[in-house]
Amino acid sequence: TFKLKPFQPETEEKEDEACAERSISATTSAANEKTQVSVGDVVVSEETMKYIRSGIPFFTDLTEEEFKTLMSKSVYKTFEAGSVIMKQGMRGRTFYIIDKGEVEILVKGAFEDPLTTPSGYLGAVVNRLCKNNYFGERSLITGQPRAASIRTIEKTRCFTFDIDDIPESSALSGKMRATEERLNQIDEKYALDYYDIKLIDKQFVDANKANQIKGSPNGPDRTPEIEEKVTDDKHTGQKDAILSLLIRFKLLRHAARCFEYILQTNPIWGDSGETYRRSLLVSKLSQSQRSEFKDVFTMIDTSNDGVISVSELKNALESIYDEQQSDEKVKEIINKADPSVDGNLEIKLDEFMGVMAEAEFYFLFKETFATLDKDNSGYVQAYKLDKVLCGLRDLISDDRKSIIDIEDKDMLVDYETFSRMMIGTL
Repeated sequence: TFKLKPFQPETEEKEDEACAERSISATTSAANEKTQVSVGDVVVSEETMKYIRSGIPFFTDLTEEEFKTLMSKSVYKTFEAGSVIMKQGMRGRTFYIIDKGEVEILVKGAFEDPLTTPSGYLGAVVNRLCKNNYFGERSLITGQPRAASIRTIEKTRCFTFDIDDIPESSALSGKMRATEERLNQIDEKYALDYYDIKLIDKQFVDANKANQIKGSPNGPDRTPEIEEKVTDDKHTGQKDAILSLLIRFKLLRHAARCFEYILQTNPIWGDSGETYRRSLLVSKLSQSQRSEFKDVFTMIDTSNDGVISVSELKNALESIYDEQQSDEKVKEIINKADPSVDGNLEIKLDEFMGVMAEAEFYFLFKETFATLDKDNSGYVQAYKLDKVLCGLRDLISDDRKSIIDIEDKDMLVDYETFSRMMIGTL
């Protein structure tokens, strides 16, 4: 007879080692007291150092002495393309900041059977990170296993920080609790609604037990109740995970549609009326619409710094359309998001909400009126427009006056132009 060994997690799976590691040294010039940082033969720009100091939210509360000490203990690591820097489910103790290159975040869903899934499978790609983005923070903050795998798309260089070297005043030390808002942003970044750590841990245990009891799906005599439960749980989890991803994709597709709309607009730069008009449209959004748009902003803002950069928007659009997007197009979208000034290179949340609100109401009017245009001519009779608008108005008001005040009710109206007029862009 054969006796099955008790289940033990696989120990042969390891994260890839860096192909090069360099310690960081800093020298101060007495002439200008500026710190110049060199990593072997690589010189780290002053701009990069300033970003690490003030752009990484976990370092902003450090004293100057704590930051200098932390940087002196940091290790600059280089990873070849295709390297797996982090593996989902493994314990983490290192925080990474990308200096050069690009990585992708991969997540295996809780519905995947750990006994049958190939060991090399890392899951679905849920995000991409480039220069100045960071990863590895969740495991350090929560003490939980890695929520995702990180694989390099191209040769990538990172500043790395060991948890033992991080001051207690930073949430990365694991000794200071992060805010709920920060934890929610991190969970969103790693698509935690797709991957449940506790659930997948339980799956390993349940699967092991099922293999060793009489009547398990792998035994000679199957017990229908057990087999049915395993199958149902797997299918339910799979459906939930797919549904979650589809909802996220739908929101991103809608945002891309709004960006395409804003690309066609011609704002009057410096006109405060443009900004005021968009703020009024934002005030007309429902609470659920605002919540959805904020979720989309968080998904695109992968660095969690409160703004959408050119690279972040470009990555989002490329993941949606599955094709390259030109820098010129992306920069034009970002620039038109804030009509108060020409030359913008990032989108703040209030500007993003303004773009979404304007596009949302434009498409609402246009698509509503398009249902009346049976011939797809682009025109509809004035009385039909008036009837639709009055019908909508009657749902919330007792006013019975006509909205379109013209004598010729059969006059054809260009509803594309009329829609723009309704949101104040004409």
